[in-house]
Amino acid sequence: MTQLTLFDDVQNKEISLDNVAIQLDVSVASVRNWIKTGYLVQVGRGMVTLDSFENFKTKVAGEEKLTTRANKLLKDSHNHGELLTKFHSLINNDDISGYDLALRYEEELSNSYRNKEGVYYTPLDVVAHFFQYLPKNCSELSFCDPCCGSGNFIIKALDHGISPENIYGYDVDSFAVEVTKKRIFEHTGYKTNNIHHIDFLETTLKPCQQYFDVIFTNPPWGKKISKDKRVRFAHAVGAGKSIDTSSLFFFSCLTRLVKNGYLGFLLQDAFFNVASYEQARKKALNLQIISIIDFGKPFKGLLTKAKGIVIKNTQMGIGNTVECSEVTTHHSRFQNSFLLNPKSILNANCSQEESETIIHLYALPHVTLSGQAKWGLGIVTGNNKKFIRSTPLNGYVAVYKGSDIKNHGINDPSSYIPDNLSLYQQVAPIELYQASEKLIYKFISSQLVFFHDKKQRYVLNSANMLIPESGFPISQVQLCQLLNSKVVNWLFKTVFDTHKVLRADIESIPIHFEYFNENPNFEEHTFNNYLKVKELEDGTFQIEK
Repeated sequence: MTQLTLFDDVQNKEISLDNVAIQLDVSVASVRNWIKTGYLVQVGRGMVTLDSFENFKTKVAGEEKLTTRANKLLKDSHNHGELLTKFHSLINNDDISGYDLALRYEEELSNSYRNKEGVYYTPLDVVAHFFQYLPKNCSELSFCDPCCGSGNFIIKALDHGISPENIYGYDVDSFAVEVTKKRIFEHTGYKTNNIHHIDFLETTLKPCQQYFDVIFTNPPWGKKISKDKRVRFAHAVGAGKSIDTSSLFFFSCLTRLVKNGYLGFLLQDAFFNVASYEQARKKALNLQIISIIDFGKPFKGLLTKAKGIVIKNTQMGIGNTVECSEVTTHHSRFQNSFLLNPKSILNANCSQEESETIIHLYALPHVTLSGQAKWGLGIVTGNNKKFIRSTPLNGYVAVYKGSDIKNHGINDPSSYIPDNLSLYQQVAPIELYQASEKLIYKFISSQLVFFHDKKQRYVLNSANMLIPESGFPISQVQLCQLLNSKVVNWLFKTVFDTHKVLRADIESIPIHFEYFNENPNFEEHTFNNYLKVKELEDGTFQIEK
């Protein structure tokens, strides 16, 4: 299907989901939820009627809310064409070094532009970590940064002894390309023609590709490009369903890396534990992973954590160990231990001994909730200020937030919403809220906090709910006790290392149901004894020897 422009959409009285998301500054997932609730009318794959969109803007979303959002975007934006013109005029100014020019340029990029393009230039101290894994003599190696930005990886490659003639870079930002060339000349006196103003992903689709001994980069994270384009790239480089831009660069770079070459990527934390990156992780685990480095939050103004991974393009050997490090500490771990994690999660902060405990827990008889439960999301009102009240009113119902849920009970309600559920942006099937019993749990949380509900409570979207199928081997009360247990919480945090309790992660947790065959009442110490593990003073668990 040909990608329509916005002008084409108007002519055909249709508009794409991508364009709706862009105009309202929301995710496509939010747009799909508005379709499910009847606010937008879908007409064919990926399209809604223009009339329903216009009606939604004016009568549903609220003029005040949209105006506020638009004003916020206006404040956090810049004219990139004017910015490029300004800085291109400075590129030949010998009074300003390439490094200082790059810093000034980066400072003037708006947050909305950075988010759209996935642009966050790599700090020098982070760059330096990657080069310690290269051979001492790199003079004959070729080096590439496919997302070179202002050239920090490239300058470090020069410092590491790689010849400027053997260094290549690509970027879609014309000024970034020019400032990288300027920095190379200032550093070496060599005028290079190897830094190209072109999308590296596009070059990977062309014949007669160039191959490299070393590829180090910080690819764009979540760059906003059309799904059709991402799928096309994924098909070309074998990325499967891993179609985020960072995954596409990961697979593309592997197609351009020589045998026994070195690949180094700085990636968002999600790459290492979220299900949508699973195929990329499996690809990495087929090769020799040298190191995984936790950099914490290295980017100013960005809350996302970042990790580095360094890979050698050769098959993983039996007994290969991975150096897992933070800025000041490190440990080693057998690479094959990651293969036994659910979804091939690369939980590098977990020690070798902890990984053995995880393997032990998964080896014991258990079931999972995968395919054995009904799931429901909490209510998304679309406008909490408009709908939520702090005191009960006629025609209102109590609604519970994630923060109300405790593993020993639930707080009294402090929020109330109109009982007309058709008012809201997203509502689960009513029968889930009104089930005779269900489990509700915190969604935004780094630990598992479940509550057994028998009073048909409603929850907001900071909480979710599940109902096991009738044939599940233990009761909901018993399931709640296991999920809230210390050892299962340790397992959850150690494997998934996340601040969101995702359905896919819960479905991967082993439920050791046979414990209740001999223990009708749950107790932490008897559960640990059954599992043959013990809790240490620091709250971690290990196999009882």
